[in-house]
Amino acid sequence: MSFFGLGSGGLLIKIHLTGSPSTHPTDIHYLRHRPSWKVRKNVFSALKNPTLAPTGGGGGGQHHASSNNEGERIMVYSCDHDTEGEVTLTMPHGKKLDHMGIQVKFFGRIDMEAGTHEGGRPHYDFISLSKELLPPGSLYDTRTIPFNFRGVEKIHESYHGRNVSVKYFVRVEVQRQWLPAITQEHEVLIQRRGVEPSVNEPIKMEVGIEDCLHIEFEYEKRCYHLHDVICGKINFLLVRIKIKHMELAVIRRETSGE
Repeated sequence: MSFFGLGSGGLLIKIHLTGSPSTHPTDIHYLRHRPSWKVRKNVFSALKNPTLAPTGGGGGGQHHASSNNEGERIMVYSCDHDTEGEVTLTMPHGKKLDHMGIQVKFFGRIDMEAGTHEGGRPHYDFISLSKELLPPGSLYDTRTIPFNFRGVEKIHESYHGRNVSVKYFVRVEVQRQWLPAITQEHEVLIQRRGVEPSVNEPIKMEVGIEDCLHIEFEYEKRCYHLHDVICGKINFLLVRIKIKHMELAVIRRETSGE
């Protein structure tokens, strides 16, 4: 982070979350691409290469947006998994950085910068936790410090929409006297897995024009998994007008605010 030409003094901060699908098979899973409201031009491109790494400024689900893309696979964590890992602070050889303390913070944030928001607030933090990594002092070489945020209730799922987003992230702040803090962030993708309803009855709806057209829509069930195929049928109960054409569409709608 730089401010009016004042840089980070050569300090390199890396945040690494511990755990993987092999060590926590029920809590951590791989994603094929980063969550986004944008629909891929070829929706099957991710299926061709399950280890497809994201492109652009991001370096995967385990790196800050400004990090380099090192080809690491993106991981998503369950809402019950404790957020823990290591912070590595590296100073170039022969250089020294005086600081007023180093903290690691964990945020859960609803960001509405792209949409309307109440009271003019661009975001709302529903989780804000802080822990001290190092007291005031000086950095000369490389330090690796473990951290953990255990028992934190994550009530929302990570969501990246067009007008609103819900995200969790770890932030490291190096406080300096008379200078802005040096910061580094690392997003944590959280998934809340639902339970399949015990009763999933079909849906029937009737629409139309009185004495002219009556149509009945029938869906085989009320709740669907993201991998399910929506099946149903349309019954024309009454047709007394000419029908030129009929279209079916699946609409994805995002609603934010009051």
